[in-house]
Amino acid sequence: MNVLELNSVEGVKKSSDKLLMKEAFTKANVRTADWWTTTDGTNFKFNNNSNAITTISNLPFPLVVKSRMGSRGRGNTLVNNLEELNGLLKNKTLNNYIFEKFYNYNKEYRFHVNEDGCFYTCRKMLREETPEDKRWFRNDSNSVWIVEENEQYERPSCYENIVSDCKKALKHLNLDFAAFDVRVQSEKDKKGNRRDNVDYIIIESNSAPSFGERTLTEYDTMIRSLLKKKFNVS
Repeated sequence: MNVLELNSVEGVKKSSDKLLMKEAFTKANVRTADWWTTTDGTNFKFNNNSNAITTISNLPFPLVVKSRMGSRGRGNTLVNNLEELNGLLKNKTLNNYIFEKFYNYNKEYRFHVNEDGCFYTCRKMLREETPEDKRWFRNDSNSVWIVEENEQYERPSCYENIVSDCKKALKHLNLDFAAFDVRVQSEKDKKGNRRDNVDYIIIESNSAPSFGERTLTEYDTMIRSLLKKKFNVS
């Protein structure tokens, strides 16, 4: 029996483990949040580099503490100061977590990407009734999904740079396709002036993202095309 494989087991494992994922992002040299790991709760390796050690008291706050194997926001905690972090670290197996600098960019998008580029994208918009302590993240529990045809989508001016970084990350993850969550800075500063360069970070990759009807349609078309291109299957 011939087996046709899209998204290798190795690639899925990398994408599912936030440590392996972030290592791939760092190797790909894409824009992502500064991140650290620790084994003792005192010394933190910057981007997992043993030559770049930061002590716990010098970490930038807020931080997002992420379980390596968490998904859909589960296992993620926002910590605002050293006291909260010390409390969170108690009784934890520390090598099961990564620690990211929190970037309070006010827009978040999901880019579905293969080696040819982005084949589908949408914006995650917070619901108005979302309480303040739940507004630092975006997922199905507090957001609606806005497709690109909707005027509220607001295509980022850095769109092409985001796609380029996603493609580089995809290659280092050894995936054929993935969905990337991306935080994007506002197009204007606090004074209302348009920024010359809008910043962004690639938050994470998803090799098995949640599907709605539109996503299913887009993936059906993409996978058929990819099978034909890679394996000459019609």
